Amino acid sequence: MTGPPRVADLLTDPVLRGVRVIAGAAGTESVVDDVHWFAGDLEGVERTLVVCAESHVSPPYRLDALVRRAQQAGAVGLLIVAGSVHPLLSSIRLADRLQIPVLWLENADPVRLMQDLTIRVRAPEQDRARTVERLLRHLSTKRSGQDILTAAESVLSVRLSLVTSDGISILGDPVDLDPSLHLDQPVPQRSGHLLVHPVLDPDVNRLAAWLACPFDRAADSRLDVLAVGLTMTEPFIRSWLSSQRAQADRDQVFQAHLLSEIITGRDSVARDVVEGAVSLGWRLQDWHVGVHILADGSALAAERDRVINQLAAGLDKQGVPVVTTVNRGDGWALWTSSNREPAPDHARRLLRAVRVVSAALPHECGIAAGIGRPHRGPSGLADTLSEARDAADLARSHDFRPAVEHSDELGVARLLATWQRSDVTRAFAESALAPLRDSATLLTTLRAYLESGGSVVLAAQVLGVHRNTVTIRVQQVRERLGVDLDDPSQRLALQVACRALSV
Repeated sequence: MTGPPRVADLLTDPVLRGVRVIAGAAGTESVVDDVHWFAGDLEGVERTLVVCAESHVSPPYRLDALVRRAQQAGAVGLLIVAGSVHPLLSSIRLADRLQIPVLWLENADPVRLMQDLTIRVRAPEQDRARTVERLLRHLSTKRSGQDILTAAESVLSVRLSLVTSDGISILGDPVDLDPSLHLDQPVPQRSGHLLVHPVLDPDVNRLAAWLACPFDRAADSRLDVLAVGLTMTEPFIRSWLSSQRAQADRDQVFQAHLLSEIITGRDSVARDVVEGAVSLGWRLQDWHVGVHILADGSALAAERDRVINQLAAGLDKQGVPVVTTVNRGDGWALWTSSNREPAPDHARRLLRAVRVVSAALPHECGIAAGIGRPHRGPSGLADTLSEARDAADLARSHDFRPAVEHSDELGVARLLATWQRSDVTRAFAESALAPLRDSATLLTTLRAYLESGGSVVLAAQVLGVHRNTVTIRVQQVRERLGVDLDDPSQRLALQVACRALSV
């Protein structure tokens, strides 16, 4: 059973949208048991919100007497439904002294206002039932996720969002998720200013997202209505997610088949394949640079797909627009296309971008990535993706995550792999890194720093610590080893040594 609202609760209710508290704000915590239309008498209005017409406060000095009478009768507030009439300063000061709220609502329909307020206060169950009926009627004709959300917002008079557990917005405005919420538990929850309702995955009946409803202050009855509204909206959102999933699966199958045809046909692809590629926006005759992504197989397929989409979006923010992502069974193929041959420094910039974005992804996904060289035309797309796959296989062989390799460096990488397995390299590693063997933290930091190309920021992301912490640790490594980590040959030697110790 929910308790009666307070005056302050009604101030945030949609039925009083536009209301102003012009006096007596200190009394807005009073409980409202009923609503009364003022018709000249104030009998039996204790704990009641009195609603007055403009004629009752015109001329303005009449408000003084009305405030005194309402306070003496035990009313919890006056709601003036009026136009542009402004109360006198004496009336405002009197209401402040007596702590009786005076609310001002312009251009309202008094009859409709009384009906809505009476239902809110006296019959919250009826208000909830009316909301459910209206919501179902509005939602039944909606098909897209945004239309569903907009319809629910219209009926509930709130802003809604569909977000992931880590706060990423799928539909609607971004929402700051309260840390006090237990988002690992798929049950409706409430924090100080947020209602959330779980949206279950339509296929595996697991948590897929959250319907989030921010609110300021609201009566318990109002929050009950919002909670019921989220419950009624969830099946419609779940159905939309199911249709989106089915469409995405069809698109993935089509794209995977099309890519397979391009790789097999190379420069002799069939006309229908070319038409299909054009319909997807694939510019086959351009220059292409392929990326192959591998992820830890222990994660759920849907979770891996989401991470790959995050990676593609992250690359786009880094200035690397990805044409598409295609699940090839053994990993995901991504590529970029341009009508000009990439500049010589493109490989270095792309390698850094992939490392930056991969380091920001959840570590448990175990991302390994390979990058191909630039090639032109349909056969070039096949070649760069093949090179990227080879580079990703080599990256996966490292025990360090995220690992990224470029096909330009495959020869060097294989040579390093041979060196790091030799007895001579092993002996060098034992000797060179001996000052760090008593500190696993410093050894791990050195490895992360070297594998990140000497970037403190990337190393900090990989290790999950602040970059100042990495800077301090790297300085300790310099002092212990007595080496110049700015010297490329020294860095290479230590990188081989670190890998040799982990073999």
